[in-house]
Amino acid sequence: MRVLVSLCFLATSSALSLRTATSRRDAIVSAFSAASVAAVLSSPSPAAAVPARTGLSSVFTGEYDDPKHPGCLRSIKVVGGTMKADGNRGKPYALVKGMDKGCSDPQLANVWSLNGSLSKNEEGEDLIFIDFSPKGGPKNLLGKWDTFDGIPGISFPDGNKWTKVAAGTPERRPPPVTLTTGD
Repeated sequence: MRVLVSLCFLATSSALSLRTATSRRDAIVSAFSAASVAAVLSSPSPAAAVPARTGLSSVFTGEYDDPKHPGCLRSIKVVGGTMKADGNRGKPYALVKGMDKGCSDPQLANVWSLNGSLSKNEEGEDLIFIDFSPKGGPKNLLGKWDTFDGIPGISFPDGNKWTKVAAGTPERRPPPVTLTTGD
């Protein structure tokens, strides 16, 4: 910051001293040059910027145990927003996948997929709003990130708590679909 103030002072004083020796245009150009340098130096550096938390850096990305559907798939993946027409990226969103039936023999046909949006409240707590309307539920069900006395997960207003499974739940995932030939 001290360097910034010194640069501004030097540029301004040199612009003022140039006023008598050069044209008014040169003085204005010098002043704007000093302001440009000051703006660049005072802007936050990219290293200090806080990126949107997607993928594994999001607290919500992972697989969960749902006590209302024991042994069934509950998976959340936070992904970056899609590219908009103006060249900017949209907000990150959550892809929520799960199964409610046939959990002992997971099949792709039984997997449902929902979307969610992410937010923070005034206290800085991580929130997720899941659209359960395709399953006949609420459009924006609020889930709040919680540690449950040391066990991380998501608490919902109805008292249900999805607890995060650190190692994931590969046995709950349906087998991947592969392309087959006509053989």
